[in-house]
Amino acid sequence: MFYIAEMNRIEVHCHFLPRLDDGCVSVVESVECLRMMREAGYSRVFCTPHCCASMFSDPPAEEVERRVALVAAAAEKAKIGVQVRAGGEVRLNPQMVEQLSRQGIPTYGHAGKYVLVDLWEEDWPEWAVRGVEWLQGRGLTVILAHPERMPALISGKTTIEEIAKLGVLFQGNLGPIGGNDAGPIVALSRRFLYEGRYFMVGSDGHHASHLAMRLMGLKAIEEIVGAEQSRQLTEVNPGRLWG
Repeated sequence: MFYIAEMNRIEVHCHFLPRLDDGCVSVVESVECLRMMREAGYSRVFCTPHCCASMFSDPPAEEVERRVALVAAAAEKAKIGVQVRAGGEVRLNPQMVEQLSRQGIPTYGHAGKYVLVDLWEEDWPEWAVRGVEWLQGRGLTVILAHPERMPALISGKTTIEEIAKLGVLFQGNLGPIGGNDAGPIVALSRRFLYEGRYFMVGSDGHHASHLAMRLMGLKAIEEIVGAEQSRQLTEVNPGRLWG
């Protein structure tokens, strides 16, 4: 059972679009995920399929928008009351600049202002720095997804302070904050939360089967840093992305 609240939260990281990556496998599952988000106090959802990751395809913006419209229509028919917009989760890699120059950058709402990125390397390579700076050079604010899960930060080969110096913002995952991950990841997520490192938090939800456990992080945030900080992380700061 997850934390229920009547709020106006905004989901900033999920894989609810059907059959695009390792997320939802059908529109039915997509709608069920949106229903669960609504019950947890969310009224708006950015869907952020993987991009520039070798194990997934890179659908064009038009295809992402088509599936957003499909899911939004199904949610409206089910009377869930959640708005849905497109986005993406860009994998930082040595070929990223070439890839994005060719296919476009999947920013939040395709509005050309904020972009979500991730990295799974054992360190923080120089090409990642160049990739972040390339995105920033196009007027984008770069937000790094789930730093608490990054191998380079877990191992201590780099620090969040070093990455923050690049002007990067951070998005924490609700699962680890709520205790739903390996011990070191949970500890790191709660440290970052307590230190005020996160600009916003998201579920990183992929399937309805695990979403309830991830959403328990909402209650943990209120217990650790209070209701007002929870509102900043789930409503106020994400509201800048929604516009």
